[in-house]
Amino acid sequence: MFIKQRAIQHNYFPETNVFLYSCIERSYYAFKVCFEFIYKGFVFIIKISGIYLLWILLHYVASHLYIKWCVPSTLIGFLLSPFMTTTPHCQSLRWIVYNAAHMINHMWLLLGTWICSTFLIVHRENPVNVNT
Repeated sequence: MFIKQRAIQHNYFPETNVFLYSCIERSYYAFKVCFEFIYKGFVFIIKISGIYLLWILLHYVASHLYIKWCVPSTLIGFLLSPFMTTTPHCQSLRWIVYNAAHMINHMWLLLGTWICSTFLIVHRENPVNVNT
């Protein structure tokens, strides 16, 4: 705004360029408002999906750590697996794998329910009268 006032005071722009500058300024503010709206929506989606992504990450990491630490794929790992399953870190990894899998299942169910309730809505605004 300050630049526009100085340009008009010092006659930097002819009259046609002032109109062009006004259009550019309005376009900039419209772009700014649109960008802020998109950014806020993106942050909202990240916040919602962050918990889901956290459960997926926990499930993935705990599954691989359980295989590596609690049931190695060697003969010694096979012989030690009954003793390793009772250790606290193996029990906690099993708990994470089990509960993360249930949370992922529930989130898929929630997503499916939301999709069905959003897109498969039957509207009955004006029922058709056959007698008229």
